[in-house]
Amino acid sequence: MEQRDRRDDALFEAIKKRKKKKRRKIIRVVIFVLLLLAVGLTVGVRYLQRQVTQNLADDDKEISTAKVTIGSISTQVSGSGTLLNVDEDSITVPAGVTIDEVIVTANQTVTEGQVLARVNTVSVLNAMDALQQEMSSLDSKLYEASADTIDNYITSGVEGRVKKIYAQVEDDVVRCMAEYGALAVLSLDGSMVVRIPAPDLAEGSAVIVRRENGTELEGTVESCLNGMASILVTDDETEPDEMVTVLTKEGQMIGSGSLAIHSAMRISGTSGTISTVYISENQKVYSGSSLFGLTDLSYYAKYQTLLDEREEMEDTLLELMALYQSGAVLAPYSGSVSTVDYDETAVAEDAETAMFTVSPDRSMRVTMNVDESNILSLELGQRAQVTVSSIGDEVFPGTVTDINKAANSSSGVTLYTAVVTLDKTPEMLQGMSAKVVIRIQGVDDALIIPIDALNQTSSRSYVYTSYDEETKEFGGLVEVTVGITNSSYAEITSGLKEGDTVYYTEKQTTQGFPMGFGGGMPNMGGGNGSGFGGNMGSSGFGGNSGNRPSGSGGTRPSGSSGNRPSGGWNGGAP
Repeated sequence: MEQRDRRDDALFEAIKKRKKKKRRKIIRVVIFVLLLLAVGLTVGVRYLQRQVTQNLADDDKEISTAKVTIGSISTQVSGSGTLLNVDEDSITVPAGVTIDEVIVTANQTVTEGQVLARVNTVSVLNAMDALQQEMSSLDSKLYEASADTIDNYITSGVEGRVKKIYAQVEDDVVRCMAEYGALAVLSLDGSMVVRIPAPDLAEGSAVIVRRENGTELEGTVESCLNGMASILVTDDETEPDEMVTVLTKEGQMIGSGSLAIHSAMRISGTSGTISTVYISENQKVYSGSSLFGLTDLSYYAKYQTLLDEREEMEDTLLELMALYQSGAVLAPYSGSVSTVDYDETAVAEDAETAMFTVSPDRSMRVTMNVDESNILSLELGQRAQVTVSSIGDEVFPGTVTDINKAANSSSGVTLYTAVVTLDKTPEMLQGMSAKVVIRIQGVDDALIIPIDALNQTSSRSYVYTSYDEETKEFGGLVEVTVGITNSSYAEITSGLKEGDTVYYTEKQTTQGFPMGFGGGMPNMGGGNGSGFGGNMGSSGFGGNSGNRPSGSGGTRPSGSSGNRPSGGWNGGAP
């Protein structure tokens, strides 16, 4: 037995030693791989830096230089649209009036009082006569309706207690209703209610309600739902919104809250001025009790509608008289005729007809589409620059006057709209195409360089400040801090000073980091495929090991890991 135990111990010890040995071997392999990777990355970065520098200085590319200068830089949102007039007015002709001749055309400039169209004076006289008859008939209806006035008292239709009075003497009824929603509020069932968290209270149980002045009233639990107890107390002398404390019959505090009217009715009115207030708070009132006296009563809605209709007829009659005297439709002010819509076959006998659209020629607007990535950058009042191709290259100043954040989605693209308003010039015509550029943010007196001179990786930005004509290589790498950039320039906030020179190639494209963390690296040993363990090309960080497919190992596609596509890490040469 002891011998077998010794054999087992020896076996366990041997297994333990093998495991330790295997673990140490794995650690050594991992450390070796990590060292190999570090060495490879260092060599690769240095090689790529040399290659990028050489690529930038390729004999076939022109080397450009630029001085670091002080200037203004901004980011922008641009769009286009058509010019439309602002503050247009529609010129109409009363019903029954016919036109003998239209004098003006669309986009024609006119002065105040200029003849737009000549009218048939006989048709004007007939329209005036027909209108006079309608007004006489309407006057009869007004007389009948004038006898129906609103009662000069507001009374209570039910019994209750007055708990709130909003309307006071000389208050306008309509204004009081708009502000408070009522002239007064009655309590109908004699109770006020306070609601407190009290899940243990039973419906119908008695409690004590203590007011702020120290007086105590009897209360009754009306209900207890979802842990909230509603407790009723008399509405006599108690006030809405008054804070009270609820106690057990033994005097133990349960909770506190504010009183509210348990069953309320709002007293309303429609017109007039309060001349007398017959009630006071906490007063008991009965059905038929007078609550308020009124003066300055208006007529019923029917009468007011008829009165408004007659006023419109009076305005139309004055318009017809002016047409008869002048014999023409006249321009109301100096400006331009935007549209001529008159069609004599469409003249209605019982409705006015729109004829012209006239603009005072003070301003125009352009509505442009804005991408969802830019809409939140826009603000009312932002400056804009507008160019009109039909006029030339002149830039007209404008202002953002409206932003519509209601989305319009089509084919997976979400767009919003913004309106830019600008002063109108004589050359501008409605319907012309216009291009708009809105300045989002900008910096004046900034250090700026051409955007092509700026090189960037995921972690830093840099420029070259020298160039060797013999070796065809850039030098003087300087790290910089970048502020605002746009399609042409970059703001430099640190790293350079005014007058420094930077070297670059325009519209540069490089191999290496932009394609991945591989790219043209010489063979570093290992397998045959593109990747880190072979002749690295544009495939990425992974490479062949033995006969594995392109990638870091296993059956992964080319890339650094997993299912990353060709390209690996996106970056750039330092």
